[in-house]
Amino acid sequence: MSLKFCFLLFLAIFTQQAICQTYLTSDIIQEIFGDGTHPPATQAGQVPALSPYNNTLQDTDYSDTTDNYNPAPADFDRFDWTLTKRVAASADNNFLLSPLGLKLALAILTEAATGSTQAELASVLGFDLDKALVRKKFASILDSLQTKSSKYILNMGSRIYIGENGEPRQRFAAIAENYYKTELVKIDFTKPVEAASSINSWVANTTQGRLPNLVNSDDVANVALLVLTTLYFKGTWVHQFTPNETTTHNFYVTAKDTKPLEFMNVRNKFYFTESAKFDAKILRMPYLGKKFAMYIVVPNTLTGLPRVYNSLSELRAELYRLQRHLVDVSLPKFKFDYTSILDGILKELGIRQAFEDTASFPGIAHGQLERIKVSKVLQCSGIEVNELGSTAYSATEITLENKFGEEESFYELVANRPFMFFIQDEETRQLLFTGRVSDPSNADSALKF
Repeated sequence: MSLKFCFLLFLAIFTQQAICQTYLTSDIIQEIFGDGTHPPATQAGQVPALSPYNNTLQDTDYSDTTDNYNPAPADFDRFDWTLTKRVAASADNNFLLSPLGLKLALAILTEAATGSTQAELASVLGFDLDKALVRKKFASILDSLQTKSSKYILNMGSRIYIGENGEPRQRFAAIAENYYKTELVKIDFTKPVEAASSINSWVANTTQGRLPNLVNSDDVANVALLVLTTLYFKGTWVHQFTPNETTTHNFYVTAKDTKPLEFMNVRNKFYFTESAKFDAKILRMPYLGKKFAMYIVVPNTLTGLPRVYNSLSELRAELYRLQRHLVDVSLPKFKFDYTSILDGILKELGIRQAFEDTASFPGIAHGQLERIKVSKVLQCSGIEVNELGSTAYSATEITLENKFGEEESFYELVANRPFMFFIQDEETRQLLFTGRVSDPSNADSALKF
C-alpha cells in the first residue's frame, strides 16, 4: 500500500464592525415596550411590530444620494449559497461562514488535482473545467478585494505550508501566486512547536490579532502540507447607528424564550423591500467606501427563517426588488465566534475522493507529497456588530418632519427574532460572509461533523 500523507485545510476568518463603547438611554423604552412584562403575540409565530423611535432623532440629511445600489447577476456564487443552506440546516444556533475563504482554498486544490478528485471538486464548486476561466475570475475577485481604502480594512491572506521533505512544483507555485494570490512556504513540521508558532504569528498578523492561536503543536505534528486562508474585514456604516438611541428590549429566540438585549437604532434612507416570496423584509446596509454592504433578511414570523433558506438560490433575484426608502432600523448588537469542521458537509455535497486514500493531488509537489489526501477542513470565524464611536455624532436632537410640516412615511425593520445576513463585495458580487443570528447573547458556537 502506498504511503498517504494527510494535510489540514484551515480557514481563519474574522469580520468586525466598528467596536467601541456606546451610550444607553432609557427615556423611550417605556413608550415602545411598556413595562416589558407582556409576551408577544405568538399566533403563527408572529411577533409584535415595534417602533424603535419616539420621533426624536439625530440631525440627519435624508437627501443623501451617494449610495447608488446597482443590482447585478452573480455567476460565481452557486457554491456559496449551497454551502450556506447546508450549514443552516445543520447548525443549531448562530453561525458564520466565509464562502470565499473556503472556495479559494478548494480552488487551489482543484488546480493540483487530477481525475475524479478534480472532477468532484470542480462540480461541487460550480467551476467550468476550463481552468483559464476560473483563474481569470479568481484573479479579478482577489484584485478587487485587495484595493486599499482609508474607509475600511480588508486583509486577506492565503498560504500553503509545505513540509521540508516536499519540493513544490514551480508551475503550481506560479499559478497559486499569480491567480490565487497564494504564497507557498516551506516549514519543518518535524518541529511542531516551532511550526505552530510560526503559523500562528502569520495568522495573528493578518487578522489584526483576533486569532492568535489557530493551531497547536498537535495539529501540525503529523502534517505534510497545510492550506490556510485568512480574511479580516472591518467596516463602518454609511448610515451610522445613533448611540443615544440604543435601547434594551427582548429578542425572541423562540415564542417562549426571550433575551433582553441592547438594540441599535437608526432612521435613514436604505435600499429595502418587503418580500412576499420569502415572507420577510430585506435591508441593505452599505459601508463607507462604496464597496461592501451587509444584507439583512428578517422573516415576518418567528418560524419563518427555514423558508428563506429553502429558497436561498432565489435570493439573488429578489435583491432586484430593493427600492430606496426611509427605514427605521432596530438591530441587536451581536458578537460571536464560530468554529466549523466542514469535512462532513463537503462530503455530502459531493467532494469525497479528496478525503480518500485514492485521492490524486500530484500537481502540488514532487516526491512523497504526490500521495496526499485531505484530512480535515476547519474554519474559524468571528463577527462583532456594534455602533460606531460617539465622537462621530452631534448631540443635537430634532423632531423629524418633512418640509411640508407632515411626517415623511417610513418602513420599519425590527430584527428581534432569528435572522440571516451576508456581506458582499458590491463590485464583484462575491460573498465574503454569510451567517445567521439565532441568539445574539450566545458568544460561542460550533458545528462539528
